[in-house]
Amino acid sequence: MMKRLTITAIASALLTAAAAHAQTTAEAAAVRRFARAFLTYVPDSAYEVRFDHSGTTAYGAYQVYTVIRSVADDKNTEQVAMVLDETTRMVTAGLVAPLPATDPPVTAENLPRFVSGGLPQVLAQVFPAIKVRVRWPGTPARPTAVVPLTIDVSTGYGWAHMPLGITADGKYMALGSAWSLDRDPREARRETIDPGLVQWDPGHQGAVVNVVEFSDYECPACKRGWGEMKPAMAQLGDKVHHGIVNFPLVTNHPWAFRAAVAGSCIAKAWPDKLLPFKEEMYRLQDSLTVATVDDAAFGFLDQQTLDKAAFLGCYMKDPAIDRVLDQMNLGHRLGVLGTPAYYANGELLPFGQRAVVAARLQAIIDAGGKPENAAEVVVPRATATPAAPATAAPPPPEPHR
Repeated sequence: MMKRLTITAIASALLTAAAAHAQTTAEAAAVRRFARAFLTYVPDSAYEVRFDHSGTTAYGAYQVYTVIRSVADDKNTEQVAMVLDETTRMVTAGLVAPLPATDPPVTAENLPRFVSGGLPQVLAQVFPAIKVRVRWPGTPARPTAVVPLTIDVSTGYGWAHMPLGITADGKYMALGSAWSLDRDPREARRETIDPGLVQWDPGHQGAVVNVVEFSDYECPACKRGWGEMKPAMAQLGDKVHHGIVNFPLVTNHPWAFRAAVAGSCIAKAWPDKLLPFKEEMYRLQDSLTVATVDDAAFGFLDQQTLDKAAFLGCYMKDPAIDRVLDQMNLGHRLGVLGTPAYYANGELLPFGQRAVVAARLQAIIDAGGKPENAAEVVVPRATATPAAPATAAPPPPEPHR
């Protein structure tokens, strides 16, 4: 009898382990599909899924993954980490880091106190150069294994907001938005992007593809990227509509925010002058400072014979500052971590690769504007991998990036 019970117990344990393995395998496949649509589109990429951790909370289980995109014979890689809530099948994607152990340990009961007291101290170590704050949500929500939060980040001109998730056991935090694992993130991005926050180029309103650029006037990589993106989009004429969303990296670039406000005011009053202003900022990029950026903006107004009084009625006023903060918030919701970032109908494009970009835009056009249905691009190996952005947001927490 004892032997029969032992055999039965072993068989049951094996079946349970097999079922858990099958579930993990299926979820890893779903994570790979999600990451492939979430990360930059680069032809011939391979995606490695790393299972980092699993945990159980009072409100359900979660899993931590890292997905690494690479191209054969090229050292450049890209990765995204994510925390999967097994019950809701939502993934918080972006930068993931383990949280230090606490005494007493974090529980469901004291999690709100940890979020309000202990978590800001951790974030201060992650972002030492900027002021951050985080609060427990005031509106009660259904408890989940991964709790969605918002970080307030001081820009020096106001507070920007970054989405954050924390596991209910207080062991992991994930800097990024929550997305449905079972929905293509490119489709979700198309719904998330508010057209009213995009500074659109005049014309091409009926284009099949909208290319939304998140950029920073002080960013050297943005200057280089625009030199490649502009002619790639020009090849496709009125089938592509381009617009700019300000995303000044205030921790690295001291005059970028003021330039963003100036650009926003110019776009509002004279939409056709925004691109010339952008290119003028790029031309002067190496010589500008916080003390001289205003003079550069006024000099541009004089060059273009624009009304300085109208500009001053907007520049560095609260509505213009709030608009730039709202644009930054949009970038944070989409998962923008550095500049430039170009989204073609929700798909992240490689910058600095004219042949790849032009071919991919044409493929999206051929697919009726849906990148998730677009054919794969075939390009020579030498042009298949994009250069890494030279300008990034605050450094990611370790070890998962």
